[in-house]
Amino acid sequence: MIELRDFSIARDGKQFFTGLNVRFDSGQFWGVLGRNGLGKTTLLNQITGLLPTKTQAVFVNDVPMEAIGIRQRAQLISYLLQIQEPCLDFTVLQAVAMGQFAWQPRQTDWQQAHQWLNQLNIHHLADRSLLQLSGGERRKVELATCLAQNSPHLVLDEPLNHLDMVYQKFLLERLKRWSEQQSVIMVCHDLAAIQSHCTHVLLLLADGCYLAGESATILNDKNLQRLFDD
Repeated sequence: MIELRDFSIARDGKQFFTGLNVRFDSGQFWGVLGRNGLGKTTLLNQITGLLPTKTQAVFVNDVPMEAIGIRQRAQLISYLLQIQEPCLDFTVLQAVAMGQFAWQPRQTDWQQAHQWLNQLNIHHLADRSLLQLSGGERRKVELATCLAQNSPHLVLDEPLNHLDMVYQKFLLERLKRWSEQQSVIMVCHDLAAIQSHCTHVLLLLADGCYLAGESATILNDKNLQRLFDD
């Protein structure tokens, strides 16, 4: 469980939101929606511990983020960044295996790495260099690496970027299935994708307002009008 208690979103001295109170539980697939510049990526950076927050505003399993060490954070939360540029000439298989680093295995579990390649239908890329992949192929590898981290909370910033429509549908169906066993939090601009796959939604609105809850309740015409018109 990840919980925000009287949480604030701020960046570069600008305050976007204060008083957010939201709980992300295992078995839930959350979609985060909001217009550009409202702090969605900053939100993810703060709840994963990459950026500092107000003291004791983010809790993981009722433990404040400040009390959780970096290695344990990685064991608890897997985070897919919006933009990740490869800089080293690793193979795809090696890159995915690095997702196990948080657990510091004595010996790399290559079988598990192969399993994630199979899960995401990219096993044919196993021996390719990261530097030779297309944008869509890299995104798939980044997802596999994130999943190989084997954390109970999966946080994704625009995971559909660079993916074709067929693979987007495939991935969303997989994420919905995986969310039955873990919590999934996904920032996404595709309203239709969130409506069809997410069990819960967090709407970040203008003027520091927000709405959070079950998608069937929150995603009505009135609230969506506020999302686009405020």
